[in-house]
Amino acid sequence: MLKKIGEWIFSFYCHPDFQEDILGDLEEHYRSNFKEVGKRRADLKFFLNVLLLFRFSLLRDSWLSLNLIHTTMVKNNIKMAYRSMMRQKFYSFLNLTGLAIGMAACIFIAIFVKDELSFDKHFEDSDRIFRIAANLKFGDNVFNLSFAPDPMAKTVKEEFPEVEEAARTRGNSTQLISYNNNYIRQDHITWADQEFFSIFSLPLLRGDRNHLLDEPNTAVLTETTAKKIFGEEDPLNKIIRVNDELNIKVTGVIADIPDNTHFDYNMFITMLNRPDARQNIWLSNNFTTYLKLNAKEAKEVVDGRFPAFLERHFADQVKQMMGVDIKDALASGNLAATYFLQPVEDIYLHSNMDYEIRSGGSIENVYLFSIIGFFILLIACINFMNMATAKASIRAKEVGVRKVLGSLRRQLINQFLTESILNSLLSAIAAIAIVTLLLPYFNQLTNKEIVNPIFSLNGLWPYLAMATLIVGLLTGIYPAFVLSSFLPSRVLKGEVTQGKRAGWMRNVLVVVQFSTSIFLIIGSAFIYSQLDYLQHKELGFNKDQILVINETQLLGDQIQVFKTELERSAVIESATISDFIPATNTYNDSPFLSETATTTDEAVSLQIWYVDEDYAKTYDLKMADGRFFSKEFGSDSMAMVLNETAIKRFGYLENPVGRKIKSVMENGNTYTIVGVAKDFHFRSMTEEIQPQVFFLGNSTGSVSVKFKANMTSDVLAASESIWDKFSGGKPFEYDFLDDIFASSFRDQVRLKTIFSVFAGLAISIACLGLFGLAAYVTEQRKKEIGIRKVLGASMTTLLGLLFRNFTVLILVSSIIAIPLAWLYMDGWLADFPFRIALNPFIFIVSAMGTLLIALLTVGYQSMRAARRNPVENLRCE
Repeated sequence: MLKKIGEWIFSFYCHPDFQEDILGDLEEHYRSNFKEVGKRRADLKFFLNVLLLFRFSLLRDSWLSLNLIHTTMVKNNIKMAYRSMMRQKFYSFLNLTGLAIGMAACIFIAIFVKDELSFDKHFEDSDRIFRIAANLKFGDNVFNLSFAPDPMAKTVKEEFPEVEEAARTRGNSTQLISYNNNYIRQDHITWADQEFFSIFSLPLLRGDRNHLLDEPNTAVLTETTAKKIFGEEDPLNKIIRVNDELNIKVTGVIADIPDNTHFDYNMFITMLNRPDARQNIWLSNNFTTYLKLNAKEAKEVVDGRFPAFLERHFADQVKQMMGVDIKDALASGNLAATYFLQPVEDIYLHSNMDYEIRSGGSIENVYLFSIIGFFILLIACINFMNMATAKASIRAKEVGVRKVLGSLRRQLINQFLTESILNSLLSAIAAIAIVTLLLPYFNQLTNKEIVNPIFSLNGLWPYLAMATLIVGLLTGIYPAFVLSSFLPSRVLKGEVTQGKRAGWMRNVLVVVQFSTSIFLIIGSAFIYSQLDYLQHKELGFNKDQILVINETQLLGDQIQVFKTELERSAVIESATISDFIPATNTYNDSPFLSETATTTDEAVSLQIWYVDEDYAKTYDLKMADGRFFSKEFGSDSMAMVLNETAIKRFGYLENPVGRKIKSVMENGNTYTIVGVAKDFHFRSMTEEIQPQVFFLGNSTGSVSVKFKANMTSDVLAASESIWDKFSGGKPFEYDFLDDIFASSFRDQVRLKTIFSVFAGLAISIACLGLFGLAAYVTEQRKKEIGIRKVLGASMTTLLGLLFRNFTVLILVSSIIAIPLAWLYMDGWLADFPFRIALNPFIFIVSAMGTLLIALLTVGYQSMRAARRNPVENLRCE
């Protein structure tokens, strides 16, 4: 992109006699830089060379003939521009303020978009790195997985010559890490193959890249994690303990993983410590699998080989598990498996797979904010143009005098363009100051860690410089041609008219401004309403007054005693032992068959949760039929509780209690339904409720405590005191369930805030433009107002006269914006399984609110004009 821009600029200013030779030298330097530093930096250097080559001696003859080139004229134009600004300080301030805010908003959006588009592109050969993904269908169960079977990485590398490296990761968990009897709870821990560090060029600070994870009981830490555990000690070859069970040797330290990466690991433990990584099971997809190909074009070749590869390797286990030939299963449509490669550069913005390592972005949001940025800058430019033409009558006599004294129209255009470019430059400087001042708050709002986004090596400064010039030309060209067209014989008599075309153009510009503003206001209102609906929707369980105590598996056999002690506390109502916490996106699925099923094609995939007898009581789960588990029933070890969605999928619509369900995976065990729990949102509110089953089982990673209202500090003190009796000095780690739930909405809340901020900026800048237009209209109609006032017109009549035109413009803007906002918001809401309706009231209130704001803005100028003594308006007559 930068190279093409540089070529255009060079061909624009360089004399044709010199272009071929100089451009050839530039291309030669570019090819050399391309090989040494890559395309991105080579493009930047090419662009800089074009700018540094600028010489008057290289300019086209037509350029040299322009008076603007001459130093004296340039100085004179700048001096005149400065004087003009000083004569009209208030309007100059409004011009600079509106344009600076618009440019600052545009810069912030550009920073956001640039960062979103940069994900995973910092890795060496990132265009050759891919992740294996799968679209699977098993009966009526559909899965879009970012995982692959454990043997796939090794087998693909052996059989596909296009694959240079293959590696797997598994999990992204939180574990208790200890060193010298000091414990920390470390998040984002994964298991990885040694080859992972051959695929991803993560900077290695300590250790041997070729021998990081090739032995059991080894781990690699990020720099921050190493300092967190070891302080200033050298971490290499030190032993840490994981969950008081496993001793691990630190074999390497890497630099912290950049934030613009689709994974966010802090610790890598060797995959050799996972027995399930060597089970050779093709029908279980649990491993994130990366490939590095010998060329990016090889993706299509590898994708084309997957169907035959699947038939070759999956056939035996499909036959064993499902009792059918894989070709017959695929042909019948009951089984479908499509494995394909995802470019790693596309994962963050384009992937819609289930179970992503971290929440991704959205290319739709990138497009949306790019469009918003463009329109905010457009609104600011329109504001500038309207303000310039609004004060045309003040500049008219200046233009007339200069024309009488011999100034050519071309010279006047140059003068006005110089003023607009100077305004654009000053606004850009102010915008940079605003961005610098507000960048920490922007980072906090967007959850990013961006530093020096404008003047760094790959910063936005070339684009900003170009945008400043373009904005200066665009904002100045219309007023320049309008002002320079005045006839001296008329303006020196005080006759300043610009015709219907100029008025029509201003009206169009105002409609564009307010159509955009109304669209953004409606969008903000619906985003707020949808998120408010999700946050307050009935969940089906209690999320308040729930304390989740973590790492309780460290208590071993004492965990039941620990739970009993908690329940004895006066501030605790109940407690339950289970790893499975609502709203934490816990995934553990397996297929089951109804008692009437005849083939595995009829299997239903259920989310399996292992809980104890007090789970429903603690979380206030409601039963639709039957009962929950109870210690009074010894047979509950072979019992299950299903949710309503699972019951519907099995077809047990009447009398489901007592019916049987058979497991496909666990040696065909058969379970009895003892209860049906009402559906509750055990995952994100942005997902459909899926079939779910509860088993009475051992899941000791967490203990959830339900406590009395307004007793938060008391329950923390009591729980920690009891924990200290059993933990042997291990830290007390906890979360509140309502905080966990709120964190699941973090991205949506962030989107709402960003959208609202830019909507507010758009309407503010538009009102500045409207203020300028109101000044123009009242200036043009001051004699009419004076005559009407002399003839007895009331204040109300005069205000109605001035408001009428603006009201029509806002109504036209509403007619344009409302259908567009309706279409866009209907598409946006379609992504939510639980959504609000498109309420016409929001559209009407948004339009009326914009009209009210506009009339208040116009009101100042209108009241001022209506109150003015008519003698002042008519004295020249």
